Amino acid sequence: MSGRYVERGGDLVLAHPIACNQTTMYAWLIEADWDALARTCARAFAEPSGGAVEVRPLLPLVAVVAADIRHGCAVAPPDRDKGWASERDLGFWIPCARGRVVDGRFAIERVGWYQPYLFIDNAAAVFTGRETYGFAKAFATCAMPRDPDDPSVFAVTTQVIERFAPTTAARQLELYRLARSDDGPLGELASTFDNVLEAFAKVEARLLLRALGEGQLPRPTWALIKHLIGDLREGLVPMFFLKQFRDVADPTRACYQAIVEAACDLGAWRGGGFLDEHVLTIRDVDSHPIARDLGLAGGAIETGWGFWAAFDFTIGHGQVLWQAVAAPRRAEDPR
Repeated sequence: MSGRYVERGGDLVLAHPIACNQTTMYAWLIEADWDALARTCARAFAEPSGGAVEVRPLLPLVAVVAADIRHGCAVAPPDRDKGWASERDLGFWIPCARGRVVDGRFAIERVGWYQPYLFIDNAAAVFTGRETYGFAKAFATCAMPRDPDDPSVFAVTTQVIERFAPTTAARQLELYRLARSDDGPLGELASTFDNVLEAFAKVEARLLLRALGEGQLPRPTWALIKHLIGDLREGLVPMFFLKQFRDVADPTRACYQAIVEAACDLGAWRGGGFLDEHVLTIRDVDSHPIARDLGLAGGAIETGWGFWAAFDFTIGHGQVLWQAVAAPRRAEDPR
């Protein structure tokens, strides 16, 4: 039986739900290798759970996402009354599906997202995201435009190890950069989505039509259709996580390991629309094998179309889909 969470001075892990208000999100979809995405998803879900939870890529695409969150806070007292903070989040999102194998084929039951790489410029948001949900968050300097005349550059600088070796020192380097292909400014954001439902439906529909149109890709189930309708109606964006903590006695094992599902509940809508093409460049380093894990092309990657949205959202209570059972200690083990 788990114990009551112990509140301590200096603890930055606020109690959820967490409201992320006055958010502007930018996203571009880029081509990725299906097999690489499948391996990345299997490593996080099917392999640790022994196949109890299957999460697979929905199609060979990755979303490069940047979010400017101006006002983040806990929803409920007492943490609600402690204050608020801003944060900027940049990372890579895999459109994926949770499901099960039926008659030798993977049948999807819920469409969502997995974020294998996320970079945040707010330490409290890093701790809360990792410890509560299992977000793969790392602390970084995150650059993005704040005004229409600012250069349209989204960049992450963080601690990396370029090549693994005993003599290699970790360094603060720019890990990746996303910029307009013409080096121009962000420009005024013209809203062409009337509401969050329209924006959500257009993006999800575009992804689903591409995915379900290929015979080799996952097939839908009635559970998927039910969840899609419910998610669209309620403005929910499901996400899947591997939440784990390294064991103190055996560093090759996890003292806690679980697969978690939670959702962003979209709130007030302030507009959205499409974005011009940008170019993505990623530094090749051993500590963050982003291109290898996601199956991305080398060099400068042209993104094609992108979209933006301005809204409020809340990350609420999640559910544990699978949890590892702790192995019994040996009798002679004093722990």
